[in-house]
Amino acid sequence: MISRLRGTLVQVHDQHALVENGGLYYEVLLPSALADRLRNDGHVSHEIVFETIYYIEAGDRKSSHFPRLVGFTDPIDREFFSLFTQVPGLGVKKALKSLIIPISDIATAIEGKDAACLCRLPGVGGRLAEKIIAELNGKTAKFALSKVREPLAASEQRPVPLAEDALEVLLQLQYGRREAQEMIREAMQANQTIRSAEQLITEIFRNERQAKVKS
Repeated sequence: MISRLRGTLVQVHDQHALVENGGLYYEVLLPSALADRLRNDGHVSHEIVFETIYYIEAGDRKSSHFPRLVGFTDPIDREFFSLFTQVPGLGVKKALKSLIIPISDIATAIEGKDAACLCRLPGVGGRLAEKIIAELNGKTAKFALSKVREPLAASEQRPVPLAEDALEVLLQLQYGRREAQEMIREAMQANQTIRSAEQLITEIFRNERQAKVKS
């Protein structure tokens, strides 16, 4: 069981980080908004401590299983996530994407038996919302008292098809998701004749160059 990982934050991608410790490199799955904050707040190349959950992910074949780490910077977030994923039907990856509202709000909805609020979470329908309440009601009051108001996952905005490749390129270049989406939106508004991801990246480059000249 790996419950905490300390090391140098080497890279942060859209939904995972790479941490070096003693010459070993660990891939740590992260909720997307936390990944954005780590990347945008200058944590890369500095020491980081992740409160981790170790689990085994089943592959496509029965014989294929892969060890995985999920990481948080706050032990309270880790504790809530560990409890949250005990609900049948709420796997780790679905749970990571679902945290688009603060954990305190999710816990408040569970304690208040507010299924409608839980249905706002990606991947959580009515039946799963009721199951979450049935399994966790009475166990999450502690988390409802948290003063932290930042969600751990970002709401996914569905980009138009030609923007998907451009978004992936910008994420690989270490831009945050929301920053990249805004750059794409501005470029497409400025040039409505764009028909390919390559043209979109070129337009974004022009916009960024013009912004630097003006500054």
